[in-house]
Amino acid sequence: MIVSCGGDTGRVIDGGDERILWTFLADAGAYYGSPALSNDEHTVYFGTSTGGLGAPRTTNAFYALSVATGEVRWELPLGVSEVRSTPTVGSDGSITFVAEERTPTGAGVVHDFLFRLSSTGQVIWTYDINPSALGVLQVGQSAPTVASDGTVYVAAGALFAIRSDGTLKWMRFDSTTEDLRNAPVIGADGTLYFVYHNIPLVAIDPNDGHTLWSLDLGVNDHVLASPAIGADGTIYVATQPGIVYAVSSTGTLLWTFETASIGYSCTLRSSPAVDADGTIYLGTNSGSPSSIFLALNPNGTLKWTFEPADLPPDVPSSHFDIYSSPTIGSDGTIYFGQEFGRVYALAPADGAIRWMVETQSGITWSSPALSDLGTLFITDLSGRTYAIETASRGLKSQAPWPKFRHDNRNSGSKVP
Repeated sequence: MIVSCGGDTGRVIDGGDERILWTFLADAGAYYGSPALSNDEHTVYFGTSTGGLGAPRTTNAFYALSVATGEVRWELPLGVSEVRSTPTVGSDGSITFVAEERTPTGAGVVHDFLFRLSSTGQVIWTYDINPSALGVLQVGQSAPTVASDGTVYVAAGALFAIRSDGTLKWMRFDSTTEDLRNAPVIGADGTLYFVYHNIPLVAIDPNDGHTLWSLDLGVNDHVLASPAIGADGTIYVATQPGIVYAVSSTGTLLWTFETASIGYSCTLRSSPAVDADGTIYLGTNSGSPSSIFLALNPNGTLKWTFEPADLPPDVPSSHFDIYSSPTIGSDGTIYFGQEFGRVYALAPADGAIRWMVETQSGITWSSPALSDLGTLFITDLSGRTYAIETASRGLKSQAPWPKFRHDNRNSGSKVP
């Protein structure tokens, strides 16, 4: 484990006052999860994992770092179990995440356990959310969603609602033959929304899990991006075949946007963020002729695109993907990571680059957290966490869904 400041930990291009404040290198990589901040924003949390079907490391852990210095406040060793999810911080300061144990080769799943920790790193309880050890491994964001009453909603072998004391409240979709690899979200009225592969977009009563309405989005080939919710309750879903859906809170399809309509073939794994004016931001994967970042108008028409430039000719285009979900800063700046190893800050009006940081390794699923002091946190594939100074003072408070999982606690909920 290494904490360093400046030096060769990364490079800032056209950064002005923006700079890398510190980096921390874990003992294993960080492929899937995004950082979370404590309620007082003094601590940043993240866990380690191996990408794809690679053999698991034996040095995985969940970390709590000082926001100010990057030093370890505490560490929970997990061995071969991997944090293949984004952690969530509850209103009581507890931390919830999914740790997955795979077979030694990495090709199959043994178990998925939901962990709840105290703010000091003590295990409060665990719950097996994949007891049948479903063997079809799908990548994606099995991030827990925590309601205001402490109930945890999380998907793996089924969609579970687990009370704050670790007991089962209800379970849905347990007859599926594959792991569920997506994260539910909670609307302002407490309604739960979930979508994945053969499961349509479903609105669920959080009390007993019954379906309020459902909408088939067609052949979605796995929705790996978590939905976002707009100011009026509109649900935005980005699907694998490159289609964005806007659905009303009552289940009516409002519009769709297909990347093919603007000449790009791609998949969508970046989760949308929604700005105060209704603009929707997200990245693309497997892009042809390239992977781009999108800004859509509230009516589903294209506002602008950003295509990363000055990429090395000897690097395959498959490494130019944007899995990372965007974060909207208080001044409107849009931040996200890119697989080649960059963190971009774009202007909201036209997508112009405000600054860019080059990281030591690539960035896949990690999406930025942004503190009120203006520090942005993101992890790369090597397991290195970056603290980057920005001009934004926290998230844009007027934006209804300013980042992946809604807020720096990654609650996935619009309910305060």
